[in-house]
Amino acid sequence: MTNHTKVHFDFDTMPWLTSPRRQLELTAVALGLIRLPRGEGYSFTHRHERQEEVYVVIGGSGVLLVDGELVPIERGDVVRVAPEGRRALRASDEADLLVVCAGGVAAGFPRNPAARYRIDAGIPDYDDMPPWYAGRADVQVRNAELKSRMERARERRG
Repeated sequence: MTNHTKVHFDFDTMPWLTSPRRQLELTAVALGLIRLPRGEGYSFTHRHERQEEVYVVIGGSGVLLVDGELVPIERGDVVRVAPEGRRALRASDEADLLVVCAGGVAAGFPRNPAARYRIDAGIPDYDDMPPWYAGRADVQVRNAELKSRMERARERRG
């Protein structure tokens, strides 16, 4: 057994959110790789029960919405968000945004061993649409579909 794990990602072509949890065999670190195309962003906010997150901007620029405040971010910025902070990201209109999001994993997580992410305490709020999508009916419809899918999944799990 080796004491390290290495994985390579093509930051230019990876999906908006990539979790290397399984590939890296992570046990105590929650890690997300986020790549947002210019002008695109999250369509809802989320928070956590117990996990604070640190956002490290490694490319581009944009904004991090935290509890209604728009925090400008650019390459080199590092931002901590408390667990209860409602957050969402958006890339600027000028550049794609590349962010590494990391957090510690509280004892007892993940609750579901098959969870996609190491911390499965994220609380999405599909009704809390960031200001960059205000008034967009298509985004409201998509968020309603995501909310319905989440509720059905919860029902299946009991």
